[in-house]
Order: sequence, then structure tokens, then C-alpha cells
Amino acid sequence: MKKNWIAFLIGILTLSLILAACAPQAAPTVDSVSTDSPAAQADLGAVKAYAVEQASLMKDATASLRAKAEKYYAALAQIKSEQPDANPYEVLWANHPDAVKALIEGMRADWMTAHNHYESNEGIIAGVPSLAYYDAWIDAGPPASEDPEAVQWTLTLADGKTLESPGNLFHTLGEPILYGTVDEYIGLAVDLNGDGNTGLSEALPEAEMLLATAQALDIASGQMLDAVNAWQPTMEDAFMAMATMIPTMNEYFEQWKLSSFVSGDASVQISFVAASRLLDVTGILQSLDLTYDNVRPVVGAVDSKLDEQIAAGFTDLVAYVGDLYTKEKAGTVFTPEEADAFGTEAQDKATALAALVVQAAAKANIALDLEAEGWSPDSPPAIESIAPAPAPIE
Repeated sequence: MKKNWIAFLIGILTLSLILAACAPQAAPTVDSVSTDSPAAQADLGAVKAYAVEQASLMKDATASLRAKAEKYYAALAQIKSEQPDANPYEVLWANHPDAVKALIEGMRADWMTAHNHYESNEGIIAGVPSLAYYDAWIDAGPPASEDPEAVQWTLTLADGKTLESPGNLFHTLGEPILYGTVDEYIGLAVDLNGDGNTGLSEALPEAEMLLATAQALDIASGQMLDAVNAWQPTMEDAFMAMATMIPTMNEYFEQWKLSSFVSGDASVQISFVAASRLLDVTGILQSLDLTYDNVRPVVGAVDSKLDEQIAAGFTDLVAYVGDLYTKEKAGTVFTPEEADAFGTEAQDKATALAALVVQAAAKANIALDLEAEGWSPDSPPAIESIAPAPAPIE
């Protein structure tokens, strides 16, 4: 699907370049030769400041999650050292249910905070070639078992077990571990909410996977923050982010349709159980809308009507997704058929908007390489989990 819309945008870009070359050139005006040029009026610094702020807040949350995961691991290690023949999860839950529940709730809250700040930054991170590697590693990449071209990296657990290219840290690992959607990531099924049953997401996480993933997520978040701090944004970066990330609505709406938020008990997804995918889409559009707001002078200088069209397109798409999310939060449960229809409409709006953005780039002589390969490290990341010393939970 991604190849299809990239091919479409390349066609739009080619046509826009031809039309721009054939268009009559306007005579210079006092405004057009002003030293206060449209490019100078664009505020790429504001785009970077936003990206740095979101990445920093994400890093704060992953550090907090890591600390709690280490505390959880240490408590289980303490029990193992004192009662080597007992099930440490059963002992921990039997003796410290309130402390364990608070710790799990805290870890989930930290995960959610980190994830929300990432999604509010994803339009930039995933859309800028020099930063997009972190999107695949942290948020979007599949495991090698599903895709031979998956991001290569190694995660070594504290017990010595090694996982090769296990997928992204948020949704392939972190979310299933914290919310108990994969059996092998469950230490013990328990009644977390006190209703007498053990339903979805009611489980103590398997400690080895939790510790390694929390530490890896914090390390990866720190590396991403360093990359964002070092990033020197260009107009090409801004327009590349918009052109590539706006027309991805169908992917997110399909994931939303298949999630428990729409499919209910029929859902077999191991991810997207913590929060609705609609929330993620609103975050992505937030960063892209902010990006356009800060480069509008460049477009307005070459075609004010096109600038107004793009701004209106953002307003329409943001409102469309936001309205669906508001209704869902208020209790509306949409059907899979409705989700399909909404996804089609959102994708149509997004494709039209992306085409306008590509036209604007061509008119402003901003070169876009929509098939450019992004940055990747010289060698695949290799993260080794470090076990904390045993310690009681309270």
C-alpha cells in the first residue's frame, strides 16, 4: 500500500514540476525582493523545538517505566533467593497485592505517556529520512519472523536468552508484555480489578521480558532524543514529512478496525489494546499540522490560494478524525463496516491533501525525493539487559 501512494505522489510531483516550469513568471515586486524572504519567515526552529519537547517528555516517561520494571524484577529476584522452590509471582501477589497492582498501573501509565508523546511526534520522526529509523525500531517495525527486511537488532535478556530482530519496542514487545496479550509474556494471571475474574489485560508481566524491553525502550528513546537534538531541519524535511505521512490513514484505520476497540472479543491483535488507534492518528496529524503552520509563508508566497487549500485540508482532516475519537470516548462503539467506511473517507481526504502539499513543494522549488533511503546505524543495535540486585517490593 505504501508503494502505491508513493508512486501516486511521485506522479503528482512530476506533473507539478512540469506545470511550474511552463507557468508564466510574475514580474518582481517590492515584496518579492525583500530581504525578509518567505523562507526566512518560515520557522523550522519551532518545528524542531516541538520535536525535542515531545522526545524529551517521552524519554522522561521511559526512564520512569524502566525504574518501575527494575523494581518489579528485583522484588521477584528477592523471592527467588528466599524461596527457590516457590512460584515467585504467586508469592509476590499473595503477599503484596496492593503494591504490585500500583506498580503495574504505574508502568502502564508510563508506557501510555511515552507512547502518546511519541505519537504526537511520529509525523516528524517517521516522515524525516534522517530520523525515520527510530520509528521502525521503536514503534512500527515488524519482527524478522514476519518480515525478512525487518529492522535488525538484538535484545539479550538478563538470563542470557537472545532475541534476534524481535520487532518494535512499543507494540510488538512492550504493550503485549504489560497488557498480557501474549501467553509467553504472562508471569501469572490475576484478578487485578477485583471483580472475581481474570479478563483481558489482568496479568503480572513475565519479568525477564519486561525488564529487557523497558531498558531497551529507554535506551532507544535516549538515542532518538539525541538524534532529534542533533537534527538540523530543512524545508525538504518538513515537506517530506507531510508528503509521506499524511496519506497513511488507511493503515491506521485498518489497525483500529481489527483492534478490540472496534472488533471487541473477536479481535486477535496483540497490540492496540491500551489506547484507540484514533488517538494515535490525532497525534500524528497534530505534528504535521504544526509543521505546515510553520512553513506556510513559503507556500503563501508562491500561491496563496494553494496555501489556503492546504490549511483548510488540515483543518478538515484533523476535525474528521477528532470527531470520531470524541464519539468513541463518549461510548460509541463503531462496527468494522463503519470503520472501513471511515478509513476510506479519511484516506481520500489525506491523499488529496498530500497531493496539494507535493504541488506546493514543486511551486516553491523544494526538491522532494520520495524514494530516498533514510539513515540507519553502521551496525545493528545490540542491547543487553542488566538485572538489578534483589530487593523487597516494599
